[in-house]
Amino acid sequence: MTLFSPTDQRKRTAADILLYGCKDLGFAPHGEYWKQIKKISIVELLSHQRVQSFQFVREEEVEVVIDKIRNVCLKGESINLTETLALVSNNIISRCVLSQKSEEDDDGKCSKFWSLSKRLMVIFTSFCFGDMFPYLGWLDMITGLIPSLKALSREIDTFLDKIIEEH
Repeated sequence: MTLFSPTDQRKRTAADILLYGCKDLGFAPHGEYWKQIKKISIVELLSHQRVQSFQFVREEEVEVVIDKIRNVCLKGESINLTETLALVSNNIISRCVLSQKSEEDDDGKCSKFWSLSKRLMVIFTSFCFGDMFPYLGWLDMITGLIPSLKALSREIDTFLDKIIEEH
């Protein structure tokens, strides 16, 4: 028995708040709307031509991470591969979508994209009482999950609005 089946239409709290009521490809319920956004995604974003247009970005970022791993190994130090692979993935996505890297700045602070990405992943994997036990959903307010989700949603909206204005 699985907790959630692929045809399960229940919304997840984090996805509902952060993804505008589950209107994205990953969380939208299967139906006509989902078919339309899948079609648009495949034609506009995931076409062979579009994917190949960013091949150089993937190659450059993989080369950078291989050099970083090589240098660390030559020094005899250890490296956190989880963090390194997450950073290279974020750099690839950031360069393809925002035309800039998301890696650390000169002063050691991570960029806004990187920090928002990390916070998003952490909050998406947080335990939500309302998702597992709907009658205990009120506990999510007490634990601070709902306010945290709403605050993060506002931050992401502000960040994306800034990116849209720049482009």
